[in-house]
Amino acid sequence: MVFDAEGRPVADWPPFPAGGPEIGQRPYFTHVKAFRRPHVSEPYRGGETGIDQVMVMHPLLSERGEFLGILGGNTSLRDGEAYLNLRGRRLGEAGHILLATADGQVISHPNEAWLMQALPGMETHPLVEQALLGWQGSGEGLTLDGEPALVAFRQVWPADWLVGVYLPMDELQAPVRRYARELRWVGIGSVALMLPLLWWLLGLGLRPLHRLERQIGRVGQGEAERLELDTGMVELQQVAEAFNHVEAGRRDAMESLEAREAFLQAVLASSPVGMFLTDPRGQVNYLNPALTALSGIALDDYRPQAWLRRVHPEDRGAFLAGWRQALLPGGVLTQLYRFRSGEGEWRWLEVHANRVSGGGRVLGYVGLVQDITDRHEREQRQRWEAEHDPLTGCLNRRGFARRLAAACELSRRKADHALALVMLDLDHFKEINDSAGHTVGDTLLQRVAEALHDTVRDEDAVARLGGDEFAILLAGASAAVAGEVAERVRRRLAEIDFRHGGRRFGISASVGVALFSEEDDDVSLMERADQASYRAKQGGRNRVVMADAYLPLDGD
Repeated sequence: MVFDAEGRPVADWPPFPAGGPEIGQRPYFTHVKAFRRPHVSEPYRGGETGIDQVMVMHPLLSERGEFLGILGGNTSLRDGEAYLNLRGRRLGEAGHILLATADGQVISHPNEAWLMQALPGMETHPLVEQALLGWQGSGEGLTLDGEPALVAFRQVWPADWLVGVYLPMDELQAPVRRYARELRWVGIGSVALMLPLLWWLLGLGLRPLHRLERQIGRVGQGEAERLELDTGMVELQQVAEAFNHVEAGRRDAMESLEAREAFLQAVLASSPVGMFLTDPRGQVNYLNPALTALSGIALDDYRPQAWLRRVHPEDRGAFLAGWRQALLPGGVLTQLYRFRSGEGEWRWLEVHANRVSGGGRVLGYVGLVQDITDRHEREQRQRWEAEHDPLTGCLNRRGFARRLAAACELSRRKADHALALVMLDLDHFKEINDSAGHTVGDTLLQRVAEALHDTVRDEDAVARLGGDEFAILLAGASAAVAGEVAERVRRRLAEIDFRHGGRRFGISASVGVALFSEEDDDVSLMERADQASYRAKQGGRNRVVMADAYLPLDGD
């Protein structure tokens, strides 16, 4: 069958009556899609056919390496020709071959009742338990049906399969028993004479099996690539041929895997972006050179606490919470935090990590780490410039409008949260600017901004709304406090005094104060404060006027 990149059937032979299954969510399809290499699925029962089967798949890739789909073939564990032939193979009369997955599920056995069943455990079949843990070799054990036998196991790593060869002890001992029956009536002298010959014949009969065992061991240790048996036992020759076929497939798969791993290592090592890999528990097991250069931490020196100590103290809580969330089912890591680089500088890092799954289990995580310090600082600077006056450093009209709207909304929701707005219009500034020049005017505006910042609290917002108009937003200020601050600002501005070109310059301001009420919004509050400032200017300048009351200056 041919499936597209989403697991939908494209072509099949023989055709499915209903058009074939969609396998996009099945573990064997996601495994091939993720790793893009040939794969043999775990045994499963087909939902469409109800047949116990396995699928052999090969990825279909474009010239650029893009995943296009898979070419796959199903074979029945019960009726497939290969498995029928394997179940029919015999060593002598009762010797047979077992094929199972690395998880202990039987794929092929002469007794069909064992198909798709779990292998017995340590208590009755210790050699089987060892083979499931990766052991290869031979020894005395039991067949799955409980008969004593000589057993040999071999791992088929590419498919995660296990091959077992069983030769029942009854059959091994059959020649001895046969000779014993034939010699039963021979006298003690004849027995003594024939005993050496009997032992020689027994050794001769077992010699091919011992050679098979030794050659399997040599192949397993990498000293040979295939079995070469010179024996007249047809069954052993068939076992050797089957073993050589499986071993050739394993060797080809290993070579392909090594080539892909070498290519992946080259890609990771040459990437200018920091990259890391972890195991399913989140333990880092690879750092590429770019990430080592950025962090100053090599893989041999990596410890979770060492990395955590480099994270800015204010960001550590979010850093740990993000990783805990990513380790949950369906979790994805996206983080932005400050990190002390290998050169001792605080850098802004952007981290993305995704889970890698295959065969129905989590294989680990792959992550990207980028140094975005320049971009972050540029964006911060752009945000600051968008809402601040470049001459005085105060908020501009846009920035102040945002702060004012937010403060009004908070006061409207919280009745006990007072809010006052102070508007200032500099007296006679235009005449000074026109007569002394823009340099003096700009200097005067800067001195005014400094005086306002020095007079109010850090949390109060100071803005230059344009020209010679300034505003102060006082959060939590009552009428008395707002009036006191406004008067203090007026006096502070009146103290400004500097000389330029032999002339002395000073400034005063007409100040209006408005308190937020339930009927107000940001627009109406500014209008009332501006009207109060206008009344102060009309009343003689250099004075403070409340929107609802008039406050004359001391000694005015």
